[in-house]
Amino acid sequence: MSRVAKYRRQVSEDPDIDSLLSTLSPEEMEELEKELDVADPDENIPVGLRQRNQTDKHSTGLYNREAMLNYCEKETKKLIQRELSVDVMQFLCMNKAWMCRKLPLSFSVDSMVHGPQLPSLRADFTNEAPITGRHYSSKTVDSAPSLTKEEEEAASSIFDEPLERVKNNDPEMTEVNVNNSDCITSEILVRFTEALEFNTVVKVFSLANTRADDHVAFAIAIMLKSNKTLTSINLDSNHITGKGILAIFRALLQNNTLTELRFHNQRHICGGKTEMEIAKLLKENTTLLKLGYHFELAGPRMTVTNLLSRNMDKQRQKRLQEQKLNGPWRLNSPRPSRAGTGKRALSCCLPTEERVTPHGY
Repeated sequence: MSRVAKYRRQVSEDPDIDSLLSTLSPEEMEELEKELDVADPDENIPVGLRQRNQTDKHSTGLYNREAMLNYCEKETKKLIQRELSVDVMQFLCMNKAWMCRKLPLSFSVDSMVHGPQLPSLRADFTNEAPITGRHYSSKTVDSAPSLTKEEEEAASSIFDEPLERVKNNDPEMTEVNVNNSDCITSEILVRFTEALEFNTVVKVFSLANTRADDHVAFAIAIMLKSNKTLTSINLDSNHITGKGILAIFRALLQNNTLTELRFHNQRHICGGKTEMEIAKLLKENTTLLKLGYHFELAGPRMTVTNLLSRNMDKQRQKRLQEQKLNGPWRLNSPRPSRAGTGKRALSCCLPTEERVTPHGY
C-alpha cells in the first residue's frame, strides 16, 4: 500500500481532503508520495536507507578500471597538446625573425602546432632561441601576457632616461625603484643591472613584482661582484628560482657593501636544500644585516638569525674601533661648555694648543 493510500485512509472522514486528492494527476500523486516519505518516514526502514534516489542518469554498469585509465590518458594528452600549442603560438609572436631563419619556407604553422615534430621544435626553441623581452616559459597560462613590438618599444622608451642617468653616474640618482611596473621586461631589468655594475652613486635597487626571473638574478650576481656602492636590493614577489637566489649569495662572498637583501614571496619555492645552502654561504659574509625571507626549515632559520646578529655585532665593534682611532669626541667636535663642569669646560674654552687632556688619552 502506497503512502498516499495510507494517508487517504487516515483522512477519509474529511470530504475536502478526499476531493482534493481525487483531482491530482498521476505525476502530482507521485510527487506527493515523495514528499510524504520525507515528512513521515517509515520507522521500519533504517535511517541510512530512507534517503530517496535522486539520480536521473541510468547505471553505466560495473566499474571498469581499464576504461577509466584510457580515458584519463586521452584527456591528459589533449591538455598537453593544447598547452604546447599555446606555447608555440606565443613564441612565434615573440621571435618572428628567428623563426624565418630556423624553419624552411614550406613549413606551416598548423603543422608545427598539431604535427608530431612539435616536441623537437619546442626543445630547439628552449635551447637556441634568443630572449626577446621576456624569458620563454612553458607555463604561459600563469605568466603575464606577451607584449607586442610596439608595446615593447614604448615600454623601453619610458626607461631610457633613468637608464642613461644610471650609466652617467648622475649624483642625484641615488635610488632605482621600478616596483610594480607592468610594462617593464626582463631585458630592461638586465640593462639596469648592467648599468649599475660600475655605478658609484645608486645605493638602493628595488624591483619588486616586476616578473624578474633567473636571468635577472644572474645579472645581479655579476653586478654585485663589481659594485661597491649598493647597500639594498629588493626582489620580492618575482619569478626567481633557488638557482638565481644561490647565485646572488655566492656573489656576496665578493661584496662587502650590501647590507639588505629581500627576496620573499617568489613564484617558485626555494626548498630546504636551497635554504641550507643559503645558511652555509652566509657564514662567509660579514656585512649583510637584513634578510627579507621566511625560512621554512627551523635549522637554517636559526642559523641565519645568529649570523645576522653576528654581523651586527661586528659592525658595532668596527664603529667603536673607528671612534678610538679618531680620538675622543672632545678633540674633534667640541660641544658648548656648561658652567660648573670643571676640566671639561676649561678644555672647551682654551685654544687648541693649550687644552688640558685628561689622563689616559
